[in-house]
Amino acid sequence: MPITRTEEATMNWLNNLRADRRRRASIYRDALADLPPGLEAAWRRSASTAFPGIPTDALFFVRATEGLLGFFHAVSASGARCALPSLAADSVWHAWLEHDPIGLERFCRRHFGSTVPHLEAAQLERGALATSLVACRGLEQIPLPGPALPSLFSLDAKLCMPGGHGYWVQHGEVAYARLDGNGRRLGTPQRQPGLSLPALLAAGLITEQVHAEALRRQQDSGGSDGGPSGSGNGGSDCGDGGGGCGCGGGGGCGGGGD
Repeated sequence: MPITRTEEATMNWLNNLRADRRRRASIYRDALADLPPGLEAAWRRSASTAFPGIPTDALFFVRATEGLLGFFHAVSASGARCALPSLAADSVWHAWLEHDPIGLERFCRRHFGSTVPHLEAAQLERGALATSLVACRGLEQIPLPGPALPSLFSLDAKLCMPGGHGYWVQHGEVAYARLDGNGRRLGTPQRQPGLSLPALLAAGLITEQVHAEALRRQQDSGGSDGGPSGSGNGGSDCGDGGGGCGCGGGGGCGGGGD
């Protein structure tokens, strides 16, 4: 049965209320308050075309933008090129680049100390996703070698982003699966060797001491923490989908400091 206009108005009011609360509680609340006028409307127009099925409500916009700001922070903190593991966050970035590219550069300098150029996948180094993972863990003060996922890597699954990038912790390692058109997991998540503990050490993203301590923790815990974890480590709020396997790791584009 279709919802009435009164019901729709009530739902929109509640969604806007939750969005306002999210803005005020965010660690990026000052930056969120400084977004350019018209960006949300521009995102709503472009995202609905570029990303079929994407929710375009106020709360989704705030959470996706918060993820993008976290990515800008990670790039600035690492000083290196990072891959963006969230299609939801990327939807805001693309809209912003179309809406006000010069203003975006000024915004990044003001809030993060430098611009963050938008880079295509071919411009990113092989370890750009691992760099992003470690940088985001550092900002959230969680162990650099893992296995916990930072919020940016969990974002698409939590938002049920259509066609997004799903990350989970599986037996102590990061695993990836593409999300379907409803934002649900496609098939079984596949472990990502490039995000493993040895890969982080080889890339110089963690030290020998940190690596050794992480190995000891793994041995003490028996080296297993079950299958794909729930929403606390990247699980989807919409449940698990069926279908084929989405392998290869997410993060199509990325950014790098000046």
